Amino acid sequence: MEEALVGRDILPDLASALARHGIDGRLFIIADERVAQHTQNKLARTLANEGCSVATYLVPSGEASKNLREAERIYHWLAEQRAERKETILAFGGGVVGDLAGFVAATYLRGMPLVQVPTTLVAQIDSSIGGKVAVDLPEGKNLVGAFYPALITCIDISFLETLTQRDLLAGWAEVIKTALLFDAPLFAEIAKRGPADLTPDFLLEVVPRCVGWKQKVVAEDPKEQGIRALLNYGHTIGHALEAATGYQTYLHGEAVAIGMHGAARIARELGLLGQDAFEMQQAVIAQYALPPQYTAVDPAAIEEAITLDKKNLQGKVRWILLEEIGTPRIESDVPQTLVRQVIHELRAS
Repeated sequence: MEEALVGRDILPDLASALARHGIDGRLFIIADERVAQHTQNKLARTLANEGCSVATYLVPSGEASKNLREAERIYHWLAEQRAERKETILAFGGGVVGDLAGFVAATYLRGMPLVQVPTTLVAQIDSSIGGKVAVDLPEGKNLVGAFYPALITCIDISFLETLTQRDLLAGWAEVIKTALLFDAPLFAEIAKRGPADLTPDFLLEVVPRCVGWKQKVVAEDPKEQGIRALLNYGHTIGHALEAATGYQTYLHGEAVAIGMHGAARIARELGLLGQDAFEMQQAVIAQYALPPQYTAVDPAAIEEAITLDKKNLQGKVRWILLEEIGTPRIESDVPQTLVRQVIHELRAS
C-alpha cells in the first residue's frame, strides 16, 4: 500500500521517504503552472536542497489540460529528457495534475515510479489516494486511465493556505461527501461550522481523518469491484455535468455538490432517505456556499453523459445513494423517469 505522509510543513520529510523507498536518480516534476507560481517552486527547491536532481514540466491550470494531447506533450518532454524507467515522476498540484501525471507515469516506458504531492483539498483527501489515474475524453471524465498507486503521497496542508476561497470550498464538498458516506460524527461537527472555520488547525484535524477513510476503502477494494464505488457519491451527476459543460464552468467539488443534491432527491423519492436527513444534507451544502443547481447546459446533455459513467454495469447506472447519514448503498434500479425529473429539477430557472 502506498505511504501517505500527512501534516503541516512536511516537505522536508519527503526526501527521507524517497530514500526509504529506494527512489534515486532524477525526479521529473509535473506541476500545475499556477501552483508553481504561487509557491515559488518551493517543492523543487526543497528537493534540490536535499540533493535530489529535478526537472520540471508545467501544465496549464484547469480540467481542460487533463487529456491525451497534454499527456502526449509530456511524453515528448520525457523523451527529450532521456527519462529512464527507474527514474521517478512527481505530480505537484491538484487533482488534474495528479491524474494526468499519474496516467503518464503508468504508461510511459510501461511504468515509472510515481510520487504525489497534492496541493488542493480535493486532491489531498481524495484523488491522490488510491491510485486511480486518468485523462478525460470529450464524451466523459476519466474514461482513459489505470489503477497505478503512488509509492508516496505527501499531503502538506500548508499548501491549502494558497487556495482561493472558491477552490477551498469546492474541496470541502469532498469532505462533506466523506462525512455523509462514512462518518456521521464528522458530519455533525461540520454542521456546527461554516466557511470561516476552515482554519489550518481545523484542516489539520479533518484532512487526516478523510485520508484514513479513503485508505480504508481502497485497501478493501483497490480496483473498484465493489465497496470503492461508494466514494462516487454525488459524482454520477457531477461528472456528467462537468462533461456536458466542457469542463469549463464548474470546479469539480461544485459539480459534486450539485450531484449530491440530485442523489439525495433520488434517494428521498425512492423512500430510502428520510426528510430530516435530506434537509440536513442540503442545509450543510448550502452552509458552505456550494451550488445547489446548475445553469447554462441542456439537461439532456447531462442525461446522455450519465450513460458513460464508469460505474455502469450491464447497461445500468449504479447510483450511490444514502439510507441515512453514514449509511450509503449502491442502487441499480433507479427509474430513468426519476433521473430525468431530478436532472430537470436541478436546473436553475
